[in-house]
Amino acid sequence: MSFVFQEGGLQELGGKALALLRLEQAGLPIPPWFVIAPSAFTASLTTVGLTEKQAKALACEQPERLNSALLSLRPSVEIEREVKDALRDLSVEGSRFAVRSSAVDEDGSQHSFAGQFDTFLFVDWTGVSSKVAAVWRSGFSDRVLEYRRQHGLSNATFAAPAVLVQRMVNATASGVAFSADPVTGQRSIGVVSAVPGLGTALVGGEAAADVFKVDRAGAVIDRAIVRKNISHRFDPAADEGVSAVNLSTDEGSKPTLTDVQAIGVATLARRAAHAFGKPQDIEWAIEGDQLFLLQSRPITTLADLADPEGTLNIWDNSNITESYNGVTTPLTFSFARYIYEGVYRQFCFILRVPKHKIAANENTFSRMLGLIRGRIYYNLLNWYRVLALLPGFTLNRRFMEQMMGVRESLPDEITRELEQASTRDRMMDALRSMRMVVGLARNYVMLDRQIERFYVRLNQALAPPEPRFEDMRFDELVAHYYKLERQLLSRWDAPLVNDFFAMIFHGAFRKLTDRWCGDANGMLANDAMRGQSDIISLEPAVRVREMARVAADHPELASALSTRILWCY
Repeated sequence: MSFVFQEGGLQELGGKALALLRLEQAGLPIPPWFVIAPSAFTASLTTVGLTEKQAKALACEQPERLNSALLSLRPSVEIEREVKDALRDLSVEGSRFAVRSSAVDEDGSQHSFAGQFDTFLFVDWTGVSSKVAAVWRSGFSDRVLEYRRQHGLSNATFAAPAVLVQRMVNATASGVAFSADPVTGQRSIGVVSAVPGLGTALVGGEAAADVFKVDRAGAVIDRAIVRKNISHRFDPAADEGVSAVNLSTDEGSKPTLTDVQAIGVATLARRAAHAFGKPQDIEWAIEGDQLFLLQSRPITTLADLADPEGTLNIWDNSNITESYNGVTTPLTFSFARYIYEGVYRQFCFILRVPKHKIAANENTFSRMLGLIRGRIYYNLLNWYRVLALLPGFTLNRRFMEQMMGVRESLPDEITRELEQASTRDRMMDALRSMRMVVGLARNYVMLDRQIERFYVRLNQALAPPEPRFEDMRFDELVAHYYKLERQLLSRWDAPLVNDFFAMIFHGAFRKLTDRWCGDANGMLANDAMRGQSDIISLEPAVRVREMARVAADHPELASALSTRILWCY
């Protein structure tokens, strides 16, 4: 690979060129190529009497006029000389070339620009320069302008594409391949589409393709062989260098690839995916015994499609944002996860869940939280799994959803799975449930005393230490932290039991107001709860309301508060 008239950074070379560069660096079989930087277009504007400033103004304000002015564009004498030198280094006797675009926006994760720019195949070395100019012009064509408009792309940074020149592969078989199934989303399945001859028959929709599905172990698990009627072949006499050849019944019925070849193509697609760190859609070709990778782009349809074979996780932060709002650092998250794991394991001990069940759910307790893009979420399924260890799961899960502010209830099929997991041995579980009910009753009776003891421990833990923190050595600070853990974390019984009963009683209260008073949306139950005067968590909302009343009588204060609030948002 080499650069022609290279000025500026690599980012100006566009999606295709940067992709080829990375694939080449990863050792993948790329046909020899070079790229003509966009700066060559700028240097060639003198051939149509434009300056760079004039062209940029037209591109932004009147791109149609620029398109018209570029009809007679050709590479400057200096650029033509550099292109010829690069072709001399690239070619062998009889070589033909593909000339195509590599725009900055092209083949990205958001917009592919597929089919928008002109591409020329089997170009003789004497015609490369004129095709380079044609690719430049296609960057300002009506169809590209309309594509940009439909996708909300600004013309303010509209520029000519870089141009790739690559030695043409005279393929006996070619096609596209996906490192993951773009329909089902299965990342373990590679999909290979193949046609005899050149891939233009497939890309242009003129020929149906054989389709092979290859699993991660490297075995063909499915194949669909179709009747191929035509094949595109190199034809030097044709205008575009390509002609359609009719296939006989025998030729058209044969598989385009052997299983070994299909596996090789799928492996190539996966190697491209490894190079980019995301699933890839590749174009490939076979010439003789050599498999070539022609280009690679992300599979954009997989961006929001989960792998159906992956473990199901449901993430929700409806309630936890009160405690961890905004971005959370990994250090804080690791501490939060450790705390949640410890206290809810302790909760199950308090309610007399059998030790072997607690041990069997080790991963459940350690994965109750997740850090996604810097924000903490509940791993909801693991919360349900913990709740399924307790009696009354079917009823209590509804109460937990209300408490956590979950908007969508757990799907019934997942509920049934959790219930089965918690009732494999019904007789033994019935006996254990009775024991846990006794434990619940005991904790309810003892709750007031537990709360008193908890406050004593809490006040002791929060009392100023002796010596003071600023006077402690590092080892003393560590020792004091572990002392706090022993005082609080391992003895967080009262808040846990209190929250559990609050969840049950509040849920039961809402259910009864719905049944007796028709309170389907829960507003009556919420109003009744808000009417209590001793709910500490309501104090901030009450005080904000009082502040609003005060501000309403002072327009300047109300205006200042409104401006501040808008500025914050």
